[in-house]
Amino acid sequence: MTGTDVWAVVLVKPFRLAKQRLAGVLDAGERSDLARVMLEDVLSAVAACRPRLAGAIVVTADRDAASVARRHEAIVLMESAAVGMNAAVARVLRYLTGRSDAGIVVVPADLPHVSAADVEMMVDLIRRAPAMALVRSSDGGTNLLACRPSNVVTPSFGPDSFNAHCAAAARQGITPTVFFAPHLSLDIDREEDLVAFVSRASATRTYTYLSRLDIAARLARRRPSAVLVEHRV
Repeated sequence: MTGTDVWAVVLVKPFRLAKQRLAGVLDAGERSDLARVMLEDVLSAVAACRPRLAGAIVVTADRDAASVARRHEAIVLMESAAVGMNAAVARVLRYLTGRSDAGIVVVPADLPHVSAADVEMMVDLIRRAPAMALVRSSDGGTNLLACRPSNVVTPSFGPDSFNAHCAAAARQGITPTVFFAPHLSLDIDREEDLVAFVSRASATRTYTYLSRLDIAARLARRRPSAVLVEHRV
């Protein structure tokens, strides 16, 4: 069985709502721009392995994100409002109804260091149905999730989702395959994630953008005041 009946699924929060936890170091415009360049990196990686995929599906309520997706030849499922990752995946599963052999690889939009080889590996790991493969994030979440058939488990993105997805697979009699990929364990949610990301030079739009903002210097300037506040408390 080839991977051509596997769809890459990218879930995109509205740019203006993205990365609120980075508000201490990035202003609203910068957070929006960061979300955009990360999406560009993810969709470029997906496009690079298009021969192994049936296509790419982007779920979003953001018209700008939809435009970016269409430039990368992705199918766009527009939402009227941000619905969360699990509801977004459920929308994809409804879209794929009738494609009984279809698989999916869910790729978060904030994983700019994902490569075409990573996506292709996930496709290979679900070659024989029923199957599930996943990558654990550093905080216990799930950074890549591949399933065949696409609805073999109910998506459980959120806190401790790695364990939740593994448990869901076990209930279906499936032994999940864990793809150990240290470079994929990091998503960009917290200030320390920014530091970790820019410490690893990469040929990504995201690295170029964050380097231009000089994130390390910004955080260094903030640390003395943060220490002072903690001392006063």
